[in-house]
Parts: sequence; C-alpha cells; structure tokens
Amino acid sequence: MRLLRKRKCVCFLIIVLSVILSLTITQTLVIDLTRVRLEDPDLEVSTPDDRQLMGQVRYLDFSPGNVTGQPPPCKPITNVAFVKVHKAGSSTIANILQRYGILNYLSFALPNTKFHSYGYNYISRAGDVLTQDKVVPLPPGKQYNILFNHAIYNRTAFHLIMPEDTAYISILREPFQQFVSTFEYYRVDKYFASRVAKMRNATNPISLYLSNPKAFERVQSHFSYIKNKQSEDLGLSRDEYYSPLKLNAYLDQMDKDFKLVMILEHFDESLLLLKHELCWSIKDILYIPKNANKKKPQRNFTDTDYENHRKYNHLDYAVYHHFLRKFTAKLSAQKPEFFHELAHYKQLLLDVKESCSDYSSYYVAQTKWHDSFYVTEKDCKLMLMSELSGLDYLFLRSGHVSSEEYKALYKLKTQREKPREYGKLV
Repeated sequence: MRLLRKRKCVCFLIIVLSVILSLTITQTLVIDLTRVRLEDPDLEVSTPDDRQLMGQVRYLDFSPGNVTGQPPPCKPITNVAFVKVHKAGSSTIANILQRYGILNYLSFALPNTKFHSYGYNYISRAGDVLTQDKVVPLPPGKQYNILFNHAIYNRTAFHLIMPEDTAYISILREPFQQFVSTFEYYRVDKYFASRVAKMRNATNPISLYLSNPKAFERVQSHFSYIKNKQSEDLGLSRDEYYSPLKLNAYLDQMDKDFKLVMILEHFDESLLLLKHELCWSIKDILYIPKNANKKKPQRNFTDTDYENHRKYNHLDYAVYHHFLRKFTAKLSAQKPEFFHELAHYKQLLLDVKESCSDYSSYYVAQTKWHDSFYVTEKDCKLMLMSELSGLDYLFLRSGHVSSEEYKALYKLKTQREKPREYGKLV
C-alpha cells in the first residue's frame, strides 16, 4: 500500500513538472515571436492555407486583443449629412456619397425644386429659412440617410431633417486658394468688367479687385461668393463676424456636432480618416476628381494681395485655421499603420483612374486592410458621373421626376453643368 502511494506521488510530480516546463517553453516562444514583430512591424507570416486561420490569429500578433481572434468588425455608419462648401472639393465628396447611397439602397434628402431649374441642386441658400418642406418627402415610415446637396448649415433645421444618429461632415480649403478658384470658376472678372472699365484690360484682375473691393461691388457685404463664403456655408453670420466670443462659441458647438471636418490640402488623408470614422471600406472612398478647372491661368500674387484678402475675409481664415489645427492633431495621432494604408490608397487611386479611363474592370488583390474586390465598369461609370447627373438619377429614382420628363430633358442636352456667371449669383 505504501509503495502504491509513493508511485502516485511520483506520477503527480512528473505531471506538474511537465506542465510547468510546457508553459515556460510557450512563454519563451511568445516573447521571441513578439520581439520579431516589434523589430519589423510589417512582417506577416503566411501559412499553407490562410483559410485554416479564419476566426483565429491571422498574423503573428500576440497583443492581448488579438490572441483569441480578430475583434468584431465595426458597423458602417449610413446616416451622413455633408455640409458642402463651395470650391473646396465638395463635388468629389458628393460623388462618393452618391455612390455609397445608390449601391447600398439608401434614402437621400433631395432638394424639393423644379427639375433642371436654376439652382435646382440647392436645398437652401444664404438668407433662406431651411424647413423640411424644402426636401423631397419620403414614404411614411422611412427616414433620410444621406444629405449632400448645397444647404447653409443650420443646426436646428438639419437635426429636424436628419436622424438623431447622423454623422456630420464637411471640408474646408485654404481661404486664398478657395477665393481664387471661385473668382476663376464663376468668371467674376467678366462681371466686373461690364461695370468697371479698368477691369477689362487688367493683366491680373484678381489683384486689381483686391486693391479696392468696394470699387467693384454694388452691395457692401461681409459675405458673398468671394467673401467669407466658407464661413457662410457653415452657417456663420454677422454675429460671429463682429464678435470673437460668439465665433469661439460657434466653433465649439461645431466641434461637438461634426464627426470630421476635412481639409482639401490633405484630401487623401481626409478620406482615409473618413473611412475609419464611418467604418466604410476602401472601395467606398475611391474617387476620380470632379470640377477641376483645367483652364485656370497661372497668376502671381504679392504680399499685399494676401494681406488685403485676409483683411476682408478674416472669418474664413479663423474658421479654416481652427479646423486645420484639429485635423493636424488628429492626423499626428495616427499610428504608422495608417500611413502605410495611405500609401496603398494613393497607389490604388492611380490604378483605378487609369483603369476607368476606358471602363476596364480592375481586380484589387486582398491586403491586410481589405478583402479582394473588383472595380467594375459600373463602378467606373458611377465615379465618372458628374454630381448633377447623379442628382438627376436620384430624382428619377425617388419619383420626384417621371421617366418621360427625365428622358426629354436629356434629349435637349441642357447646359446645366456649366458654371454660372457671377452676375447671376449676386
């Protein structure tokens, strides 16, 4: 009996020692493998068949959150309100939102306007009171998912139209460049030349205007298409123009309301941040630039030009630099992996643009950032579609315009996509 007990004790000790030895070896391997990943964070270890690892550790990543499997994917945000700002890359963002809504069968808050009438893509303009009747009504029980058309931001009105969980986004551009782009796009010099003789032969009409804006404008205002327009689009008023305290309070509220304010000078970075904020796929944020002014003349500007512009547009500068600081801080806080994904995204944009030039289907291989996918001929057509053509299709889909009216107006080959002259805007 004593011999039997001794044997049991020996067996028990052997088992305990075996378990301790096994744990020690495993810990050593984990430490060594983790050290390898830290020395080379981009290292990926392939297996004969990655399908064996589905739901388990896909790469050698022994961080606590990844030992038992990849974390569950986030849920895409489908309720989005985009506050458009003139001449700041907004048409390209609008195309992305149009595509996302069309492909995911979402509902759009569309302008309740006469089809192809002047400004039919505007829900509200400066001075308008934004009410729900300015939006095409939906069938009972449905809610709006996406708003992308021009509408002066009014917090109360937007929150009445859009669902409570809507993500608000916008984009800004360096004020002087936005001003020059607007001046050229709307042919402001042509309008001024009809009233002021010296503008007709000016070598640099923008510099001439900046030398004395009051000499060219009939109505003296702090806001127009070429004065503080970005601020006006975001809903700022004379109150914020004159009161720094009210301006700071307004910006503080915007910080709370907006999920992301993008910056045109960091366009691709902005879209990748948007992808992460909305939990969209990289395919969702592919784009081909819209409304680029290819005939824009090269002009030289003096320090005095910049100083004069800042004097008359101080509100745009204050708003832009506020959100530029926030954006820069957000970008600086990103991990190195974000910038690796950014490089991949930039190359993907080049490849897709070349492929879509002749509507060729393009296969995108799987990476650690996304699964494999195709950019089809349909995808190319949607990316190349102008903003107003997309709006026309959405009007047709919503029933706001009949198929007969839709076809008839296209046969007329209207010139609705040509930029309006400045004289018709003021």
